[in-house]
Amino acid sequence: MNRRIFRYELNVDDQVRGLPAGKVVHFADYRMKNITGECNRVEVWVEAELVGNSLSFDFAGVQNVQIFSTGQPIPDGADHLASCLAGQFVWHLYRLPETPAGDS
Repeated sequence: MNRRIFRYELNVDDQVRGLPAGKVVHFADYRMKNITGECNRVEVWVEAELVGNSLSFDFAGVQNVQIFSTGQPIPDGADHLASCLAGQFVWHLYRLPETPAGDS
């Protein structure tokens, strides 16, 4: 029984991020923004599988994700994982297709 839920804070930008492979169980506006003043962050919770019985958080794989705004072009083959309302914006989290070895 090595499945666990992990929480990540992501900047809303055009960067590709690596998350543990697994099911996205929740995607939400950054809950600390009223304290920190930050409004360009979101949170994502992922149910991931750990390798072995260690607590070192070695994950059974990685998925590349990217956040898109409404109306922004989405790459072919990307899979929608979740959307969230953050202030006046709606952000969309997508898993990007794997790039074959040797491709850039």
